[in-house]
Amino acid sequence: MVVVQPYFPVPAEEAGAATQYVMRRVAPRRVWPPIAFGASMACWYEHVSRTICLTICRHHRVWNRLFRIFTRNRMRTFLIEAFMCHTHNAAWHTLHNIMCLSASKMGAYLDVVAGQLSCKVALFHGRDDELLPVECTLAVGARVPRARVTVYDNKDHITIVVGQEKLFAAELEAIWRSAAQD
Repeated sequence: MVVVQPYFPVPAEEAGAATQYVMRRVAPRRVWPPIAFGASMACWYEHVSRTICLTICRHHRVWNRLFRIFTRNRMRTFLIEAFMCHTHNAAWHTLHNIMCLSASKMGAYLDVVAGQLSCKVALFHGRDDELLPVECTLAVGARVPRARVTVYDNKDHITIVVGQEKLFAAELEAIWRSAAQD
């Protein structure tokens, strides 16, 4: 499974500053809602946010233990662990290594996927996502014609998986089964 970074077609007049254009689209400097504030901090103050992320995510077991004590939940859940893993991957890898370094190359990368590769492409997005607009996914779908784009109504950046884990797992299993048959 591959998680795709945000893709915004960069206008020709912005080609020289593609990273800045994408950052303005993904994380405009806002303080509300909180998820937008987090994205804004992560993008514009990258080194501060990466240090905080590393400190928090490195100690995910402590946060998990505190969460279990606070909620009096004795059963092991993977929610905190998965959140920390996602946060680390999003802040450390996606923001820095991909979005900040390859924003100007995304169109060419998608052209390779569309023209030279024969893999299946499946995209999932929540219509109510406040962090990344659904236009990112639709733009990838337009650039890669064989992509199967699924937009879930009443789902956001988190609830696209949380709350419908079995449905999402079934979708992934169907993708893997069809890929194994090819």
